[in-house]
Amino acid sequence: MPLMGLGTHRIEDADEVIYSSIKHGVRLIDTATRYGNEEKVGKGIKKALDEGVCKREELFVVTKIWPNDKVDPEKALRESLERLQLDYIDLYLDHWPSTRDYRENPPDKIEQVSIFDFWPKMEALVEKGLAKSIGVSNYNVQNLLNLLSFCKIKPVANQVEYHLYFIQNNLKEFCDKENIAFISYFPLGHGNNARIYIKEHNGEFDIFEEEEVKKIADKYKKTKGQIILKWHILQGVIPIPATSKKWRMLENLEAFEINLDDEDIKLLNSIYEKKKIRFCGSKKYFGIDIFS
Repeated sequence: MPLMGLGTHRIEDADEVIYSSIKHGVRLIDTATRYGNEEKVGKGIKKALDEGVCKREELFVVTKIWPNDKVDPEKALRESLERLQLDYIDLYLDHWPSTRDYRENPPDKIEQVSIFDFWPKMEALVEKGLAKSIGVSNYNVQNLLNLLSFCKIKPVANQVEYHLYFIQNNLKEFCDKENIAFISYFPLGHGNNARIYIKEHNGEFDIFEEEEVKKIADKYKKTKGQIILKWHILQGVIPIPATSKKWRMLENLEAFEINLDDEDIKLLNSIYEKKKIRFCGSKKYFGIDIFS
């Protein structure tokens, strides 16, 4: 798996953005059924492959299954593959550790799916060659312990909210010990939910406005985004920032060129001690807070 990728949630002109991203070196593309853009993402990938920009095996494509589709993961994945115009997915993630969307009405019409029934069906996708690997998203330590207690194929990755306002050290340490890759969404703290939160709090929780970030960006003559992305990489975390702008995408890739020292890391980590904020609350999606 590449050390940094492109998130596609709510990006505009996804087909052109994906094509341009691949053309300029991006090899990890992250999407999801819920994003509603798999078809456009697939068009961008196909265009790049048809033009010989890269080979299919050089790309690492991720998509996710929504809770309401868990009764039949194979059907859900085959539909995603059709939209993406791909024969297989590199990583198929369980989007949320929930068995259903609690906003549905009436809820008794939704079939409950146990993790003990669901995960073997995910494992079968690997055995059938539809997915090279499987993983999870938004899982905490307890969710992972439950899964690891019986699974035959371990989740290879856990995609979670992780940024300078929300450093999940215990979860990261557990995933490291279990050899589960740690993928960060909202790495810059500027995802859709984050923007809403920032606006509601009059700009108070904007990571780019933190003095520690500005100081280090000035020190290295780099952008604030590049500093934050390199911080992720040095933590052993794979960031997937989303952008619709080609220049921003190229700028993000230059984060690898920065060499932060121990004092820089310590200073950036101190931001979390002042402000501990989770932007992506599950209540918005399920009507209940599954993190509590």
